[in-house]
Amino acid sequence: MTIRTFRLSGPLGSLAKRLSGLMAVLFGVSFITFTMTYFAPGDKAAAIAHARYPETQSFPPEILEGIREEFSLNEPFLVQFFQWLSRFVQGDFGNSFASNVPVWDVFAANITETLTLTAVSLVIGLAAAFCLSAVSVWRPGSLADRLAVALASIGAAMPNYWLGLLLILLFAAHLNWLPAYGTGTPAHIVLPAVTLAFWITASQTRLLRAFFLEAKSAPYIETLRLRGVSESEIFWRHVMRHAAVPALTMIGLDVAALLEGTVIVELTFARGGVGSLLAGAVLSRDYPMILFLVMFFALVYVLINSLIEIIQDALDPKASLLGAAGPAVGKEARL
Repeated sequence: MTIRTFRLSGPLGSLAKRLSGLMAVLFGVSFITFTMTYFAPGDKAAAIAHARYPETQSFPPEILEGIREEFSLNEPFLVQFFQWLSRFVQGDFGNSFASNVPVWDVFAANITETLTLTAVSLVIGLAAAFCLSAVSVWRPGSLADRLAVALASIGAAMPNYWLGLLLILLFAAHLNWLPAYGTGTPAHIVLPAVTLAFWITASQTRLLRAFFLEAKSAPYIETLRLRGVSESEIFWRHVMRHAAVPALTMIGLDVAALLEGTVIVELTFARGGVGSLLAGAVLSRDYPMILFLVMFFALVYVLINSLIEIIQDALDPKASLLGAAGPAVGKEARL
């Protein structure tokens, strides 16, 4: 008697594998985050009471006990976790302890500022990194190459908040060209965007330079030169394509890290957004908001990584076919 097993293969199997990995990561993040909030010091019932009645200093035990019954705070840990998780996957994220407003409404009112800042910073940072790395690899060892490497090293060693303070001191305090804090006009986004873009430029310049140099040293590049192909065509049609696959991975990781970097930058420039919302939630012990924002960052991180893998498979189908064919084909290919 033979037992047949059903196994997905090809693109469908790859998609199922990515979805199962995504769900496992999100479940692990949710469990760890809920555990940290559950065992956090302080009384959750008292935090909720202070959020509802900020003018009151102390509360009788009856009110605190009523809040514990309302939010099932007397239930065991696992019961509370799975109750919260079941509501979360159904789209019920709860109400903010600080404002008693649905968490989603507060988040939706702040996400636009963060997405705008992230998008502007990413465009500026990647454009500058591409220009610097292209100029650098065009003549390795030249003055332009050394300046690009030095700039990237300085940017990698400089924290975002320190650069932000320097920009505020120069362009807002001394020159009075740009506002130092707040939102509302295009001028308000310049300094925060430059702060984040400088970090992207520093990170990507070093990586793109390394990828471009590796691609330029490939044996087939010299063959193209002997055939009379111009240097510009070699760079745009061959070097860029060869370097795109490893570069996409690092760009994807930097995009995910950029959302985390907005937390510090938004606080430095007193901007509204998800970063300021997370910092305020931690200070006020707004646990529903903390849980939702941590899950949001985790979901974005995992989705970006999955999207980058899909794009890599499209750009490098040979690696995808080898991975889908199994270890036997991989062994034969190595032989």
